[in-house]
Amino acid sequence: MVAARSLPDPLGSMTAPHAAAGGDPIDVLAGRWADQLWPDDPAVRARLRPLLRRLSAALRAEPFWPIAARPIGAALLGSGYNGDVLGGPGPTPEDVLPATLGLLRREGPVALGGPAGSEGIRRLTAALDELAAGFAGAVRERAHREQQDLLRAGPCPEEHVSRALANGEIHYRTLYMQGPVGIAIGGLEGEVLDLNPALCRLFGLLERPDLPRPITDFVHPDDAAAFIDSYHRLRAGDPDTLSVDVRLVRPDELVVWTHVTGSLVRDDDGRPSHIIAVVQDVSERHRLRSRLEQASSQDRLTKLPNRVLTEQRLRQAFAPDMAERVGLCALDVDGFKAINDSLGHQVGDQLLLAVAGRLQMAAGPHLVTRTGGDEFAVLVVDPEGLDEMCRLADRLLAALASPFLVAGHGLSVSASIGVTETAIDGACPEELMRAADVALSWAKAHGGGRRVVFDPERDAGEAARFALLAGMRGGVDRGEFRLAFQPLVGLCDGRIRGVEALVRWQHPQQGLLGPGRFIELAEHSGAIVQLGHWVLAEACRYAAAWWSELGSDTPYVSVNVSPVQLIEPGWVRRVIGVLGETGLPPDRLQLEITEQAVLRDEPAALDALSALRAAGVRLALDDFGTGYSSLAWLRRLPVHALKIDGSFIDGLRHPAADPMDESIVRALVEMAHALGLEVTAEWVETVVQADRLARLGCDLGQGRWFGDAGPAEWVPELWRRTIE
Repeated sequence: MVAARSLPDPLGSMTAPHAAAGGDPIDVLAGRWADQLWPDDPAVRARLRPLLRRLSAALRAEPFWPIAARPIGAALLGSGYNGDVLGGPGPTPEDVLPATLGLLRREGPVALGGPAGSEGIRRLTAALDELAAGFAGAVRERAHREQQDLLRAGPCPEEHVSRALANGEIHYRTLYMQGPVGIAIGGLEGEVLDLNPALCRLFGLLERPDLPRPITDFVHPDDAAAFIDSYHRLRAGDPDTLSVDVRLVRPDELVVWTHVTGSLVRDDDGRPSHIIAVVQDVSERHRLRSRLEQASSQDRLTKLPNRVLTEQRLRQAFAPDMAERVGLCALDVDGFKAINDSLGHQVGDQLLLAVAGRLQMAAGPHLVTRTGGDEFAVLVVDPEGLDEMCRLADRLLAALASPFLVAGHGLSVSASIGVTETAIDGACPEELMRAADVALSWAKAHGGGRRVVFDPERDAGEAARFALLAGMRGGVDRGEFRLAFQPLVGLCDGRIRGVEALVRWQHPQQGLLGPGRFIELAEHSGAIVQLGHWVLAEACRYAAAWWSELGSDTPYVSVNVSPVQLIEPGWVRRVIGVLGETGLPPDRLQLEITEQAVLRDEPAALDALSALRAAGVRLALDDFGTGYSSLAWLRRLPVHALKIDGSFIDGLRHPAADPMDESIVRALVEMAHALGLEVTAEWVETVVQADRLARLGCDLGQGRWFGDAGPAEWVPELWRRTIE
């Protein structure tokens, strides 16, 4: 081999004529590359140009795939190398790679035409790493071929190794003795027969150690079992060449990550003779990859896999032939925010660490991940069915049942768990995660401390409810809502004393919807505020028209008030403002509230009710008898009337009614009258009920017996009929 020349500095200035002449940047770069390494071979430039164009295409490709640069590195060495690189005399392989990388890092960002800025630098760096790996791989393969050619001549026991190397070709001896790649020769019984100088340097040795020695003396204990298994397979010829990543331990106990390619050498009769291993130090690459993997897939606090890795593992489970079924438990620690707020984030973090440990113990072999602040997940591949998932969820709940001792605090926590399980066919990872999250939200809505299994039918119903909510917010502005009015009739004389305003939704797709389909949804979402404002204004507008037509004895209009409205700032001013705008006398408006509405924020509710009563507005307590009101509490409410819940009235519909029902209604009526309150009975549907309620002293009745709800235009005519 021609001795390596002193090479120009790859980062230095180059002034070859073609470089100064401008032209195609790739052609210019190919000229500089050739002049730097092979100035005596004019044909090299033409051979380098295609490699640069391939590298440029790889840098500009979408999506970017850096491994595409690896065969370019192999092609740089050339497949027909016989002592020269690219067909001409020149430097050794260990000289070519550093010079090439230096030149391409300096000139590549402009000449190769990749993306601009930091993205271009990132791509070029990654591509050059792969190019270097391809070049080194080609060097290893060539060394392996030449070693096999050398050692196949016959058995090569330890005492013959040095002689074989000495008698080998000059190039092989140079590569073995002076090359940068570590090479070891091993016996079939697992002993190391020889190490080349590069491998000695990798082990931190100044000279060749005493050999032979067992190969396991060099292997990290944690990797020994897998390495020995690979060695046995290689010795048996299954296969003849094998690559593994393995940690080697130096005499000073430092650990080196290496990529080892072992090849079985056979004699002329085909019998295994020796094993040759090419060893590459990949510690830095491994450390970088480990840091990147940890940063992208590991939770920093608990060291558990994070949501990114959860999604990756789910996608792997859904890959063909990986599994038949997949289950997922989504878990949320109940009340964790209160712990953070009261005891501080440091205590909260320690609690999360303790929770993570218990979950891992309870989950056994299944993957536990942290998917959010106080959220975790457990992934089960091929569960036996939904029953197994439920048993797992119960173990997780039980694991958290015992109090935690954290920073001197005894903390009791519970968790909510959403459980789902599905067959791979016809499903997808995203839908499985959504199902677990939906079931988790159901568990939390029920107060936490429990598991809830995902129910597709319930999910479909809630999706329909969500669609209603989405249309509700604009429905008022689009004029889709209607009011109907149901009479409130005096039981003693049959006269209409008032009417209750009942809202209906003329849905553009689903037709006319009653309040049972949307009122609760509106209250939970907050849409009830806008809807309630509209109902109040519309009802007062109609009632003002009746008052103008019928005079002072006109029926009052009764409007339901939600708990959200009652404590809304400025709501009292809004009510009084609507009365002023419409001209409706305050005593012709009755507002119906529930016990729960008052108890939600009792001081604020009592202040609002007192202000409304002072303004002359009638007030009624709706659904009376279903709550926990005491007589003392009822006395404090500034209301004019009670409406007995229809569940008590329903028992009076038949002649042979339960005497207990009648006794309860009588007691409610007498208590209300003792407080000076008017009493209305709901759900009056038969004459039997009406007569009994009249005998019991009930003042008003409301229900189908007196008429269904109708349009506002009916009210004056109905009132006239009852006074004739």
